[in-house]
Amino acid sequence: MLICTLALVLVSCDKIFPTGEIWDISPVVFTIQVADANGVDLLNPENHNSLDTSEISALYRGEEYKCSKDPYGVFTKAYAPHFYGLQFINNTQEGKYALRFGELDGAESYSNEEITISWGDGSSDKIKFNRKFRWRFNGDPVSSEEWFLNGTKVSGRTIKIVK
Repeated sequence: MLICTLALVLVSCDKIFPTGEIWDISPVVFTIQVADANGVDLLNPENHNSLDTSEISALYRGEEYKCSKDPYGVFTKAYAPHFYGLQFINNTQEGKYALRFGELDGAESYSNEEITISWGDGSSDKIKFNRKFRWRFNGDPVSSEEWFLNGTKVSGRTIKIVK
């Protein structure tokens, strides 16, 4: 019995004597790109028939978030998620304009979370997601996500809408 107890203690030494490892978990943020049937970016204010971003809003957990300009600034090394709601951004990496919603705590699980995007013209789209987050026995984080647009599964956090 003593040998079994000693073996158990030695196996779990990393829990007793922490390694000092700190995890920064990425927050949950998703991006929405909107184009017409010809691929024209409808969020680019220079394009004909672009959407009026001041009229766009998101409904999440019973609260409405009006679209605002990108408030991101300088980040520090240790990052805690800050909820900004819905923002209009210029995604310079892809050369496109987009909407971004978040940030939600990345170290949480979410089940059937739903966000309704109202376009200001009476139309809307529903984005739903599931996210499972857990810590492995060895102390590493693991997560998986599913994203849906109007009931259809999409791949990843960049959601492309054709209007």
